[in-house]
This record gives sequence, structure tokens and C-alpha cells, in this order.
Amino acid sequence: MLFVTMMLDIIVKEVVIIDYINESQLRKGIVEGFLLMIIGQSVDLYGYEISQKFADIGVDDVSMGTIYPILTKFEKNDWVTTEIRKSDEGPSRKYYALSAEGKLAQADFISRFATYINIFESLR
Repeated sequence: MLFVTMMLDIIVKEVVIIDYINESQLRKGIVEGFLLMIIGQSVDLYGYEISQKFADIGVDDVSMGTIYPILTKFEKNDWVTTEIRKSDEGPSRKYYALSAEGKLAQADFISRFATYINIFESLR
């Protein structure tokens, strides 16, 4: 009986780890897509405003430590343009806006996400 209990414990731990990995991978792509959409809804935004937009749509566990590396990736891909502006409330801020390439990436995300939603709904 002890052996069965130990095996069940190992299996449960493995399932939890697999679920976490799968959710993490799924979430990464979705957060990147949502970030494209959030930036695309405004003329331009700085980092803190972007995190507030995530919170406004109910995704309040996306930290600045998640957002900034994705913004850096977007910059490298030429999906965003940036502008540094002085702020009356403290240090200068870096504003982000979608470039033409970013708008194409956004449209691609929307199309792919819609396809996955349709597949999910057909299987549900």
C-alpha cells in the first residue's frame, strides 16, 4: 500500500508540473498577443500604463518583469517604435507604439487566436 501511495504522489506531482509547464507556455504566447493588442488600442503607452491596461482587462498578475522583456523583443522585431519623453512626475518615460510590422503581427495574432478559439469551441 505504501508503494501505491508513493507512486500516486509522484504521478500527481508530475501532472502538476506538466500542467504548469503547459500553462506557462500557453500563457506566454497569449500575453505577447494581448500586449500587441493593448499597445495597438492606443496612440502610445509607457510601461506602467501597459501594466494598468492588463489589470483593467482582468489580467492583473502580469508583472513589469514580464512586460519589459517582451517589449524589448518587440523592439528587436521592429514591432514597436519608441520615444523617450520627460515626465512632470519623475524620470523620463519610454513610450511604445505599434509600427507597421507590429500591426501585421497583431493581425496575425488575432487571426490565429480566433482560429484556436473556433477549434476549442468545436471540441468542447
